Amino acid sequence: MTVVERTTRQRILAAARDLLVARGVRRVSMDEVADAAGVTRMTVYRYFGDREALVRAAFLQLAESLEAVITDLGREAQPDVDAFLERIGAVVMELPAGLQAAMGDLEKAHPEAYAEVRGRERRAIGALFDLLYSGAEAQGRIRPGLKRPVVEMLFWEVVTGFFDYPDLQSQGVSPAEVFRTIVDVLLNGMLLAPAPGR
Repeated sequence: MTVVERTTRQRILAAARDLLVARGVRRVSMDEVADAAGVTRMTVYRYFGDREALVRAAFLQLAESLEAVITDLGREAQPDVDAFLERIGAVVMELPAGLQAAMGDLEKAHPEAYAEVRGRERRAIGALFDLLYSGAEAQGRIRPGLKRPVVEMLFWEVVTGFFDYPDLQSQGVSPAEVFRTIVDVLLNGMLLAPAPGR
């Protein structure tokens, strides 16, 4: 695929994702996506074949972005933990508000696509945890006495909780705020040291 083709494909996917999130999976036509992307309807069909393939590809963007982080940082013998978190944060910051509600809509409209999207996201999150933990361990940044299975369980609960519970976004909490809070709590804990004399 040429640079122009990749750019066109990404422009179509970005337009589709924004429309699907804003208006709902069942309410967006190929014509609307083409208009929003600045291409013809035939161009959209040439890249994606049919509407379901476009919807699937638009929702797979998150998993693909996480997989790209894994590929890039997985090449390093000991990925830097802070750089790693920064890369994951960049992916999360690009998520549109309302994405989780749209995922619920996707589950109803296209259950097979939903299962594929969730499966790839979960595999990517698992691989990210492995790389992150290994990098932190190699850099001596894991607190002594912590058990990896417990840390992994907490990581999964927090990350999949963010992805599975749209209540956070419905309360006006942006993906960026959620990510920063998760990182802060996981790295620095939740409680301040008690005040002197207490």
